Amino acid sequence: MAHESGIRTEKYMTEFIQELMTEIRGRIEILDASLPLRVDAMVSPDSKLPYKAVIYREALAWRMAELSRGAFENFERERLALAILETRAAVETSAALWYLHAKLDTTLKAGAMGDIDDFLMRLSLGSRTDTDIMPQAINVLKFVDRVEKDVKGFRQQYDRLCEFAHPNWAGTALLYSKHDQAKLWTDFGANIRGVEGPKQIGVTNLSVALMLFESSDNRIADIMPAFIELCEGSVG
Repeated sequence: MAHESGIRTEKYMTEFIQELMTEIRGRIEILDASLPLRVDAMVSPDSKLPYKAVIYREALAWRMAELSRGAFENFERERLALAILETRAAVETSAALWYLHAKLDTTLKAGAMGDIDDFLMRLSLGSRTDTDIMPQAINVLKFVDRVEKDVKGFRQQYDRLCEFAHPNWAGTALLYSKHDQAKLWTDFGANIRGVEGPKQIGVTNLSVALMLFESSDNRIADIMPAFIELCEGSVG
């Protein structure tokens, strides 16, 4: 009975992963089709701030499309370490866009520009190594934790991806080794313990990242006219 239950569970997990992969493929195709080739600097003729926000938003879209496509293709090939690394980067990219929307929305609600210019410069030009000539980059965990305020469990899932991305147990022994207690040896190979567990974690997070990215992108589009109006009203 336990064996039969295990087979049913594995079958359900396989079907669940296949359904998510189909959904992910569709979301990536939509994202690819929407990628811009150019953004006119005259988003606003009176203020550079909307342009700065838009070019960062679109750069994130190009990054998200490339990372998601790479992760998807590696999941198809069951190259799990690569796929999960790219998924974690996609999750960070999705969190960055969520953070951008939150900052623009806060600025609108305050009705004042505040530190928005400094913020946008740190997003688009920020660096952690060349701070003598470039603005200080915003730590990616601030992006992740900002999403956590609205989407409970987001940080926990991100941390799970980090376990695979780093050379910890999940990223090394779990993916590539299997110990035989009776024979006292360890065998090595790609996906030697099976793919379902790690793949489900990765594919689920990739699906959520794409969904949240799409949501943030739409919400930024909704508030951009009001943000442009606020920026232009603050000039002079």
